[in-house]
Amino acid sequence: MFLTIKGKVKAGKRRGRKLGFPTINIPVPKKIKKKDWGIYFSLVRIGDKIYPGVTHLGPVKTFSLRPATCETHLLAVRHNLYHRLVEKRLIFRFREVERFPSIRQLKKQIKKDIKAARKFFGL
Repeated sequence: MFLTIKGKVKAGKRRGRKLGFPTINIPVPKKIKKKDWGIYFSLVRIGDKIYPGVTHLGPVKTFSLRPATCETHLLAVRHNLYHRLVEKRLIFRFREVERFPSIRQLKKQIKKDIKAARKFFGL
């Protein structure tokens, strides 16, 4: 069963962009529980197109940020999507949300996650 989250893209803290991995962020609905947190391979519908991505759902532990966020790094698109309505289908949780001891280690893990997602989607 897939977890689907819809919402309008909003500006975040821009940490992903600063790290070299821009994300699209939407509010986390109240229906999302702690058991749903994780890092997912995802498909994102924007208008009539669907794009593969990697989605972080949960608190950003490395930066001690709460509450939970829903941030997706799209693998195949780099457009300004602020205020666009998107639907994120979280299709496979492949790891838990973690706290990393350094930004360097976080970036290293994000690169691994993106590589795994590219393989998963055949890109």
